[in-house]
This record gives sequence, structure tokens and C-alpha cells, in this order.
Amino acid sequence: MQAFYRDLAHDREVALDRLGEVFTDDIHFRDPFRDTRGMAPFRVLFERMFKQYKEVDFVDFRCIGDDQAFTLTYTMRLRMAVGPSFETTMASVFRARDGKMGELVDYYDFTSALVSPVGVALAAYRWVANTFFL
Repeated sequence: MQAFYRDLAHDREVALDRLGEVFTDDIHFRDPFRDTRGMAPFRVLFERMFKQYKEVDFVDFRCIGDDQAFTLTYTMRLRMAVGPSFETTMASVFRARDGKMGELVDYYDFTSALVSPVGVALAAYRWVANTFFL
């Protein structure tokens, strides 16, 4: 998976032609905003990401688990054509079936990613979260 994410960052749309080598045709993908089933809607998510962001990168990988089920943590960096870069710490839970990934659940804190380019905003977000919610 690490190699595939690196390929996505560098080869972008070309790497999408290899989705079927890595994921099952009925891939079930969930994150805080989506719940999709099937290769076609899964591919659309990546196509949208590449249209929206000029730069996409994945770094600082750590993996826990085995070939059948594992969690991959990493940092995703996104940059639009104009403006700052955004960094999101991700945790992706994968479950395999027949040698391919059949389920993927992404976990991340959208709000902290949104304010990541602005240090003052990030500090304010953390203060509010710590003061009122933790």
C-alpha cells in the first residue's frame, strides 16, 4: 500500500489504472464524509482529488498488522494550484480478500487539516478543543 500511495503521488492519474491490481472490484470505502461501494465510485474520489489539488503526497508511513488486516498511518499533504499546503494525519484501516484490499476505512481530523496552513488558527483550534472538549 505504501508503494501504491507513493505511485499515486508521483504518477497521479496513470496510477489509477492500477487500482484493480490493489483493490477488489467491490471495494467498500468509508471516511468521515463518504461511504462508497465499487471500483467506479472509488476511482472518482481519486480523480476529484487530482483535479482539486496540484500536489498530492503521502509521507511518514507506519504499518501495524498483517497481510489480511492492517492499519497504515501516514501524513497526507495536499496543495491547490494557488494557496497553502494542507497536512492531514491519516489512519487507514485495510481488510484484504483474495489478495486484494476489499475494505478501506480512513480516519482523520478534517478541522485540524483545514487550519494546518495557518499556525495561529491551528493553535486556536487546539485551545478550543482542549478547553471545551477534552
